[in-house]
Amino acid sequence: MRIAAGVLLIIASVLNLIAGLGYATVGGAGSAVGDVAMQAAASQAASQAAAGSMDAATLAEQKKATEDAAKALGEATKGAGGLLFFGIFLVVLFGLQIAGGVVLFREKAAGFALIVGVLSIAGEGIGAYLTAFGVMNILGIVAGLLAIVASRGYANKA
Repeated sequence: MRIAAGVLLIIASVLNLIAGLGYATVGGAGSAVGDVAMQAAASQAASQAAAGSMDAATLAEQKKATEDAAKALGEATKGAGGLLFFGIFLVVLFGLQIAGGVVLFREKAAGFALIVGVLSIAGEGIGAYLTAFGVMNILGIVAGLLAIVASRGYANKA
């Protein structure tokens, strides 16, 4: 069982690396674009107010529209930041899963393999919450469960 758990952990780690790099790229780009858009909207509103080209009612409407847009961009930027951090977590989990597979093959560090199994399940749960639950999530959950069971199987051997 530990060999199967190790192999599945390594397969899941490669999938997590690909997904993690994608999430980190999309999250980082979304966060950067949101920051630039918020700065541009604030700059445009300030320049229009300084130019004095609008009457008071139009200026109030423009200010409200700018505040609403900034609020929406702020929410989008928070979501993009979450994707960025989740992508970084998956890239770190990639390394942990590779190491977890190796320790399962060698019947060493049962506690480490147990932690990697729990983190694998947690990562799949977070990924399913952020995007959608799919076949690849099942592979990661099965790998995590097998890692937990296999590590408990040899943990108490002398």
